[in-house]
Amino acid sequence: MKWLGLGGEWFHDASVTLINESGDIEFATMIERFTGKKHDPLIPAPFLKKYMTIPDTKWICHDDWSVRKEFRVGMEEQFTSNHLKADGEPWEQHPSIRTGLLPTTHHVSHCAAAFATRPESFDKEDCVMVAIDGIGEYRSMLILNSDFEVVYEEMFPKSIGYMYANFTANLPDMGLKANEDEYVVMGLSSHGEPTHWKQFYEMFNFVPQINELSPNDQEFYRSLTWKKKSRLKVNHIHKMENYLFDNCKSVEDAAASLQRGVEELIFDAMEIARQYGSKLCYSGGVAQNIIANSRIKDLFDDVWIDLNPGDGGAGLGAAAWHYMQDTGKDRINWEHPYLGNEIKGNLDPEKVVDHLLKNQVCGVANGRAEFSYRAYGNRSLIADVRHDVKDTVNEIKQRQKFRPFAPAILEEHADEYFEGHMNRWMQYSCQAKHDYSSVTHVDNSARVQLVHKESHSVFRQILEVYYERTGIPMLLNTSLNIRGKPMVDNEVDADNFEKRYGVKVFTK
Repeated sequence: MKWLGLGGEWFHDASVTLINESGDIEFATMIERFTGKKHDPLIPAPFLKKYMTIPDTKWICHDDWSVRKEFRVGMEEQFTSNHLKADGEPWEQHPSIRTGLLPTTHHVSHCAAAFATRPESFDKEDCVMVAIDGIGEYRSMLILNSDFEVVYEEMFPKSIGYMYANFTANLPDMGLKANEDEYVVMGLSSHGEPTHWKQFYEMFNFVPQINELSPNDQEFYRSLTWKKKSRLKVNHIHKMENYLFDNCKSVEDAAASLQRGVEELIFDAMEIARQYGSKLCYSGGVAQNIIANSRIKDLFDDVWIDLNPGDGGAGLGAAAWHYMQDTGKDRINWEHPYLGNEIKGNLDPEKVVDHLLKNQVCGVANGRAEFSYRAYGNRSLIADVRHDVKDTVNEIKQRQKFRPFAPAILEEHADEYFEGHMNRWMQYSCQAKHDYSSVTHVDNSARVQLVHKESHSVFRQILEVYYERTGIPMLLNTSLNIRGKPMVDNEVDADNFEKRYGVKVFTK
């Protein structure tokens, strides 16, 4: 038996994950890496058809489409039209919606992704699961105990994820996109003061939820088309957005007020979760907010955050959920995020460092691609921290100049250079104890990647050689892509990146 999980299909961040009978992840990738379309929501039929030949495989998706159709009245025609345009096949024949596809509810998939990949030190009975994002079938937040029983939930239109996403898209004169550029707002918030966060926080807590309405009102609300439902959602959000834009002195202060208010809302939810478990398994798009993550870390004995917490990772969670149900096991064999397409070949770390010392910047594309929106050394753009390369790298990536970059450091040297919460997957914000401005933000914060000795990436060896040559155990590390485009995936991508942007990319 094998379990094939489909993530993000129809909406955004489509992905495919294959788990075998031993609980190993044979393959996991974001579809955008193949199509070249950032956050691509559609899984091409030819891509899926090659998996149809695998015998005894369960096909699973991370949304209960029947519930989605019921709640999102009028959207089915739009989705099927999009599929028809994208694939050139009748939508009802598309393999991802064929009869027999097993649904797993949206937020359960998110929770299962974090729970099933948790470290060995997380005993099942100690765990509590939290998923926070924009919306699933109708929920926007879900807290489950270790038996996957619902202990708390929030529902549309009250949604932390929707609020942050819409603020991102409507930030004046920034040209940002919802479900894509939220981390830009988080970076921008460090440039402002949270002057009106309390007012925002109070306004948000007054937003109604569908489950709080009377039975008659619920029936009426559910009967509305999705367009009308969305208009009600947007009305609530616009009131809060407009309040921040009208009353804060700058967009930086508005972003800071939003960020701080959202942190408090997340903290409230986590205090509820703490009552049901001492170790947190956390997922959903909001779990990418590293500033909030750093605050909630101290609430629990330990925290595990899904490495692909958005909808793209939920396909893994859906497959893992059915794997656990079918086998009676409570986790899969997760060791690292290098689960995607492989670029084979022995890369010489000495040559990479030679180039860095001379040219300051280069790309690395070797081994299996990361199943994440963050690069951990196998699809990375890296730079020599001794130089002021922040503007140079932002120009290469075509990003705003205020955007910060993450340092990757040999794990055993981290405490010499940073203090605060850090881990191997850049999921927390800490404070720098050094003067290398290329890897610190305006508030002296940094999103550190600890590179350990047992790393499954050649990046560890590159860092070791760089340390031997310079006496400095860290490099700037960012994803090997430009703004609005997916990360480099294969050798052709790497070659094209090198030719187009004039940056040497080492593949072997």
